[in-house]
Amino acid sequence: MSVIDADEHIIEPEGMFDNLPEEFHLRRAIPVRLPADTVRGDFNGCWLIEGKSVPNIGSRGRTTASISWTERSKKIDVSLGSQTLADIEARLSDLDRFHIDCQIVFPTMFLAAVAEDVKLEGALFHAYNSYVGEACAKSKGRVRWVALLPFRDPEAAVHEMRRANDLGASGVFTMGMVWERNLADPAFFPIYEEAAGLDLPLCVHLGWGSPQVTQLFSDSHAFFCSAIVPVMWGFMYTMGAGLLTRFPKLRLGFLETGSAWVPYAVQQIRRRVEPPTVLFSAGQRRPVDNAIDRRYYRDPEEFFRSGRAFVNCEGDEDFDYLLKHVGEDALMCSSDFPHGDPSAEENYVSRWRERSDMPERIKEKILGKNAERFFHL
Repeated sequence: MSVIDADEHIIEPEGMFDNLPEEFHLRRAIPVRLPADTVRGDFNGCWLIEGKSVPNIGSRGRTTASISWTERSKKIDVSLGSQTLADIEARLSDLDRFHIDCQIVFPTMFLAAVAEDVKLEGALFHAYNSYVGEACAKSKGRVRWVALLPFRDPEAAVHEMRRANDLGASGVFTMGMVWERNLADPAFFPIYEEAAGLDLPLCVHLGWGSPQVTQLFSDSHAFFCSAIVPVMWGFMYTMGAGLLTRFPKLRLGFLETGSAWVPYAVQQIRRRVEPPTVLFSAGQRRPVDNAIDRRYYRDPEEFFRSGRAFVNCEGDEDFDYLLKHVGEDALMCSSDFPHGDPSAEENYVSRWRERSDMPERIKEKILGKNAERFFHL
């Protein structure tokens, strides 16, 4: 049984942005160290970008991110070289430790909108893609990665996607919102068209993608309210706009949110397409819903069952419910290594292999085969 971890992470190293082009060098992301005796405790570090801390260490607009030079990163049972991918052999040893054959790497510091200037954002993403692509190329195919693109500059995003594809990227990263824009914004269609043409899936990942939404929350519930919930918005907008019908070769995945929300979201969008109201007689016009493009809309369950849409599940979810409403061919698993946050389940492979509540055939799909189909590995 081949195991593919659909969502692991890099903790970005201090020197990732040292070689930005001259026009951006003075504005590069700066690593900052904080005293260990503050309210931040052993999370005593951040990046400084456009005069703001990443993650946000203020009270309102809370975000979180692991930082490679903090005391916390020194304490966890993972070497710094593995965290940053500077030592790819150390990362491979960690894969072996948790019985994982292949992993897909997502960012950490960029699980939030960090640079308002889209040109600076593009330069930071370019540096990230170059570093991660070079590191993963040393892994003999066991450590894969998804590319970061400046969506607000579609032309630059398409150019960077082609470069990332040449570097070996296995997908395209986004969050549920791109600043103030939803994922059905027509400005993004050239990006989706290119991703489909390059056979790169669109990976909608947990994250603080909309500063306006992020600013609403100031406590630890921000992790759910402003990072997880927007992925569900991404689902509603992409499915309502019929993106997978518009772009017949595009694949779409939703990651680090659990999966129990998918049947609920499907049921809600069905009610918008066919409201159960009895106040309209036959032939009368039903209420207009301008977020549903009826030319392209198809029932989302069709895409989950036909290999076009996928979702990352968590080991303690109700799988009888999920298998009934989502199907066995759309569920993937991951460890969230090395974050150690509420999404993490580093020992998930051992736990899944010990399960007696589902056939080995289904376990094999969820542990690896479905991710292999999603990322086309």
